[in-house]
Amino acid sequence: MEIFAMDIAEEAMAARYEQMLDWVPAEKRNRLQRFHRKEDALRGLGGEVLVRWLACSRLNLANDQIIFAQAQHGKPFIEGYPELQFNVSHAGKWVLCAMDTEPLGVDIEEIRSIDLEVGRICFSEQEFAALMQRPEKERLDYFYELWTLKESFAKADGRGLNLPLKKVTFSAGQTGGVIHTDGWESPFRYFKQYSIEAGYKAAVAAPHERFPDTVHFIPCTAIQLSSLESERELL
Repeated sequence: MEIFAMDIAEEAMAARYEQMLDWVPAEKRNRLQRFHRKEDALRGLGGEVLVRWLACSRLNLANDQIIFAQAQHGKPFIEGYPELQFNVSHAGKWVLCAMDTEPLGVDIEEIRSIDLEVGRICFSEQEFAALMQRPEKERLDYFYELWTLKESFAKADGRGLNLPLKKVTFSAGQTGGVIHTDGWESPFRYFKQYSIEAGYKAAVAAPHERFPDTVHFIPCTAIQLSSLESERELL
């Protein structure tokens, strides 16, 4: 497994925006251009080009050979290459991508003020009780620790919020601390939390314990891909 992070707030990212648009398919370009906020478009574009660049390198393919598809519940994969699994998340200034030979899930969140009662929607009773038992000044951090663990688990499984997340209990900070409270099992019972930057929480879920100790930070200037202009001309 490898985990990569890219800062989309770099000046170089905004400067290369138009160039990078040529590296993604027309459908993706059209979606990005409909965003009202430039930072949302930068996050979406950053995630796409980061995965493409990594996949081209690992699969020895050209950019136009990378074709994304979606599984039943929307989880993306690369057509024809099941040996390379990936998952992407973005929040604030960061795009996070995890890659492995087995399915996995990743989530990153920017810590912002939130009504902690939101936790009742997807936290188990045990999790919510543990949250509210924390000293008040620690609760927001702990909320996002639990939230990222839940999200990474749901994304690894592929069913997302269709999972009964209230029936899965995490103990943040304890690797492997997943408890299935209703007797159902999942292979994605291992997880690791990562520190990307102060003010953010991140977690990765996988069916094994082979997590890297560190995250690779990739400057956007390192990414070079071939243009998909030929596809644009055909459309």
